[in-house]
Amino acid sequence: MTMKHFFWHVLTDIDFQLPLYLVSTGYWVNQPTVVRKDGYKAYQWIQCFDGQGVLEIEGKSMTLSKGQGMLLYPEVPHRYYPVEEPWTVQWVEFNGHFAGPLLQSMQFNCSMVLFMTKPDMVEARINEINHLYSIRNQISSYDGSHLLYGLLMDLFRYTSTSDTRSNQEQLEQLKPVIDYIQQHFEQPLTLQDLANQLGVTPQYTCVLFQQTLGTRPFAYINQYRILKAKEFLQLSPDLEINHISAKVGFESPSYFIKLFKRSEGITPNHFRSVYKLT
Repeated sequence: MTMKHFFWHVLTDIDFQLPLYLVSTGYWVNQPTVVRKDGYKAYQWIQCFDGQGVLEIEGKSMTLSKGQGMLLYPEVPHRYYPVEEPWTVQWVEFNGHFAGPLLQSMQFNCSMVLFMTKPDMVEARINEINHLYSIRNQISSYDGSHLLYGLLMDLFRYTSTSDTRSNQEQLEQLKPVIDYIQQHFEQPLTLQDLANQLGVTPQYTCVLFQQTLGTRPFAYINQYRILKAKEFLQLSPDLEINHISAKVGFESPSYFIKLFKRSEGITPNHFRSVYKLT
């Protein structure tokens, strides 16, 4: 099934005078292969909602999964195709004499695949555009430009690439999953649990941890569990090591002791004797 639904904006002289204007918007239930040897005539934002595809552009091949989107510059040859169907996408096509300078000011300097930190926010913006077109058939040039500007601001705010977002922004992006770990560290945690807190894929969750904290998600979880174990060792001198291990989320006391010694250079009992609170 490759059902397509789209809306074309009938361009007027007003549109061409605006810094940004919408050309079309819509979605594919199952995006087919697209080959454009001469590129396309306008800018495009294409967001993935299900399945997986591949974008080939400027000698690079990049996958596109749920929680990601591709920003395509005009007149740049490219090809994209599904590899996991249905590959469901929504798109917004736009132009305007300020489109290029605005994107470059956001450090979106070329065609690229972006990871979304809050894909639901971007999705809501695209759905708003599609909904207004579906019920009114034709919205004003000014309304279209306004909605488009909001979408681009959302892309700037809620997307990430390895070289366009500051570490502080990425830390803010990770905050929901960090809070989740700190509130549930004593429970079994899965990578999917963590990804659900961000609304992104497990794969991107790993990428974000590595880029921001320089470690893997479960390495961070173990570090936090060791930190909490040190608190128990100091505050509860009579609590047995196997009980502390369980209280901080380790199923195996021997594994806990092994990780503790690797992290702190001494065993939990030695730590307790050296750093006990009096």
